[in-house]
Amino acid sequence: MFRLLRIAALAAATIALTGCAAAVVKAPNAAPLRIGPDASKAIVMNVTGSTTATQSTDWEQFVGEWRAAMKNEATAAGASFAEQEGEPKPTGAPGTLIVVDVSDYRYLSPGARYGFGIMTGNAFIKSKVQFRDLAAGGLLGERSYDTSSTSWQGIFSAMTEKQVQAICKQIVDEIAHR
Repeated sequence: MFRLLRIAALAAATIALTGCAAAVVKAPNAAPLRIGPDASKAIVMNVTGSTTATQSTDWEQFVGEWRAAMKNEATAAGASFAEQEGEPKPTGAPGTLIVVDVSDYRYLSPGARYGFGIMTGNAFIKSKVQFRDLAAGGLLGERSYDTSSTSWQGIFSAMTEKQVQAICKQIVDEIAHR
């Protein structure tokens, strides 16, 4: 009996530390992206947002989550990664320019979720992403990527970090044709 309780406690602790995966909702029936093999070797990301999003007190922390997640996903796909600030612009080099436009979000850190549980509310992201040719700037396609957590999952719901990771994974998967 004691052994069974220890196993259950260990399983609960493992789940609490990993959290649930974030589900990303994309626009249905989006046209396929036409990204060539050279364009999948370099990814440059530019993060912009609505006034509501960019004037939020945690905007810089939120953008930092995007940078870290996209760098990890690009590296895992064998692509180089760079950031671009200001107005999105082509660089003349082969690759894909990702322009992330966040219309709204609610940042929720793991510490807040674990400390206050469902009382912290739900994390969410509403974004649109343009895929552009890095060399010339031409539009290759556009997708919306939205995520949200639910208080029904309690401390196990996906926080902002996991939501951004899930979105970045889908973006890179589309570029790398995985």
